[in-house]
This record gives sequence, structure tokens and C-alpha cells, in this order.
Amino acid sequence: MDYPHRAHSLVDRAQILKHAASIGVLGAGAHGAPQIMAALCNSEVDARVVETLLRKEPALCARVLRVANSPYYGQSRSITTLDRAVVVLGLDAVRGIAAAACLDRSMSPGSEQSLVDMGALLQHSLATASAAESLARIQNPALASDAFIAGLLHNLGILVQLRLDSPGVTAMIDLRKSDDTRDMRALESEYASVGHEECIAVIFEAWKLPESLIAATRHHHDPMAAIEPHRALAALINLGAALALASGSTFTLEPAPIARNAAAMSWLGLTEEQVDEVAIALPGRVAELRQALLDA
Repeated sequence: MDYPHRAHSLVDRAQILKHAASIGVLGAGAHGAPQIMAALCNSEVDARVVETLLRKEPALCARVLRVANSPYYGQSRSITTLDRAVVVLGLDAVRGIAAAACLDRSMSPGSEQSLVDMGALLQHSLATASAAESLARIQNPALASDAFIAGLLHNLGILVQLRLDSPGVTAMIDLRKSDDTRDMRALESEYASVGHEECIAVIFEAWKLPESLIAATRHHHDPMAAIEPHRALAALINLGAALALASGSTFTLEPAPIARNAAAMSWLGLTEEQVDEVAIALPGRVAELRQALLDA
């Protein structure tokens, strides 16, 4: 079937936010998790502030307690209080739990979402987060937490695309089925009314997350296009996604492995051997993190 080429970026910010609300990542029912992530981006945030925010979101509070008691953290004694859970996990881990909650909420079944295997997309997101965090710890440890958050949520924009432009996403999926191996940006420029990177960047802006996270998600397919202060984080997400695909964590719109971005590796000061080590450990780490964050 022939699909007409679409003019890219025909969708404005208001439309993106409207459809983001429809999948549960904006609006009154989802304020808690983004608020907590934004608060935790403040290096001076007090743990008591985080606890106060968590207590306003009972489901998220319960999730933090479940994760704190999961085998991943190996506690010998049961953790029954929120303040103890926050101490055991650390504030960065709590931010990761909030991000996982945002992702979970957005992946409820829907007619448009049936175009994309949500389970596979979730697995790819978790694998990208784990790989990006591990890569950061080698040469850029200060970016490890942000790499995990951005990696986990980098493809959330695809869910907005599904609501905004189902015909465009259908066209791209059909091209993938016919072995079109072009980068997603190339497909989107021809067949989508808005790019998935732009969608997640707008959502992050609405959540009032730091510019580094916004830039990293906006440029995760072309990290060298990010401005220099944020290029390393974008490069980590790009390489993390490549390792996720290579490990078998593919999904409908990215069904096959892609080459590692040599420029991104060079910018981060990573060698092939270092990246290989992360790749080898990735399946085991993903299994552990999935059990802790999503299956607990």
C-alpha cells in the first residue's frame, strides 16, 4: 500500500499535551510521579519533601515500599515505613520508581496502542535505561541517574504519536515489515506529523524537568546534534538504545539491531571493550531491574 508523504512537525505543543493527557501522563491523576521526579532533580531537595509528595500518592507510596522489599535490594528485614524505604533506596532510586510508574500508567490497552507491542516497548525502555546507566558509570558517573530516567522514558513519545497520528505510525510499521531499515527520524520526516523525540521533550518540559533531560530525549537518535553541555547524556541514551536492540529488546518500530554510534562513543570516551562488557551483563541486569521496578 502506498502512503502519502506527510509534512513533519505539523502538530503544535498544545496538541501534544492534549494527547499526552489522554494516555495518563498529564493531568490530576498523574501529577505525583512527575512532581517527585522534578523535586529529585534539585540537588538540595530534602528527603522529607519527597516523603510528603509520596504520601499524597498512595499507589506510588505502596510501590516504593514494594520495591524496597524486593529481592533486588536484598534486605534481611522487612521495610514497613516510607521514611526507611527512602533511606534504603536513595533519592535517585525513588526517582526511577516514579519514572517507571509514569511509564506503566501510559501503557494501558487501547485501540491505537494495539499497533505497537506494549510489552516489547516496555522491555526496550527498561533495557535502554539499564544500559545507559551502566555506560555512564564508566566515564560519566554523575550522569548515571539521569541516564536511567531518560533511557526509561525516551520512547514515551511514541505513545503520543499513536494517539496523534495513527495513520503515520501505521505507515512506518508497514515499512518496517517490508525491511525498511532507515532510522526512525528519516521515516518520521516523511510519514509522521510529529516526531516521537519532540513529543517526549514537550512532556518533559511540562513536567519541568531539567534542560539536560529535555535535550537528551529530544536528540537521542542524533546525539551529536544536542548542544555541548547535554551531548554526553544524549549520547548515553543513544548507545543504551543500541545495546538494548542488540540484546534482543526490540519492538515494532525498531525491530532489528543498529550500529553503535562511533561519534557518541568517542564523545563519551568509551572503548569497544567497555561497551562490550556492558552488553554482556545487560540481560541479567534487565531481568533484575524488571523484577524490582515492574514486577514487585
